Amino acid sequence: MTWIGRLRLLGGILAVVALVSVLTLVFNHRQTEAASHTATISTEQYAVGAAYGGTVTQQYVKDGDTVTKGQKLFTVLSIQLRQDVENGLTATSSDAYTVDQQAGTVTYRAVSGGTITDFQAKIGSSVISGATAARIDVTGSQFVIANYVLTPRDYDRVEKGATADILLPNDQTVRGTITAVKVQTRSGQADTEVRIDSDALRTSELAALAQSGTPVTATLHLRPVGPLAEANQIVFDFLRKIGVQ
Repeated sequence: MTWIGRLRLLGGILAVVALVSVLTLVFNHRQTEAASHTATISTEQYAVGAAYGGTVTQQYVKDGDTVTKGQKLFTVLSIQLRQDVENGLTATSSDAYTVDQQAGTVTYRAVSGGTITDFQAKIGSSVISGATAARIDVTGSQFVIANYVLTPRDYDRVEKGATADILLPNDQTVRGTITAVKVQTRSGQADTEVRIDSDALRTSELAALAQSGTPVTATLHLRPVGPLAEANQIVFDFLRKIGVQ
């Protein structure tokens, strides 16, 4: 065999070894990922509870409105408040509501900025003491709740503090962190609920997309296992740093 033939043979062998190595790394990397069965964006919610029941005489907001901290939501004319005042009880205002003892009214306010949802205190309606009259999706509190069906082995590889990729409806991907994990075993599988927090979801640039209820896909990065786990992690960490992966 000539030297040129030998070099070609060696080159072919090296190419095959390189291809197999790359495919092995890719396969191992795929084994460290788990895509969500379902996933949606959620927010922290504040329930507007009625300290005093009565009839709604003023309505300042409606479902879908954006409010700021301290903004008026609705005013209630409360017989309960009047009775308390007549009995010598003192009703004091708070961050959540302002009391007018003389008029017998209570004006409820937003204790945090956000978006109004499930608004029940419509003008002319009755509000029951202790009941929830509205909810506020708190601004800047977006996170993802994702559900997975995992084998017991893969569930053991889900770690709080690990990273996750969130694919938005516009095909943009943002990075998040696993902050909570819940599990329920069904038919030998781990039905797993994961909370993923991401600062990117709370930016003004993604405000339109990152609304409560928006469907997304969340891919978890599981703890690598096996003899090639460390090498695989080094390669893909490098690719992420240079923006290839």
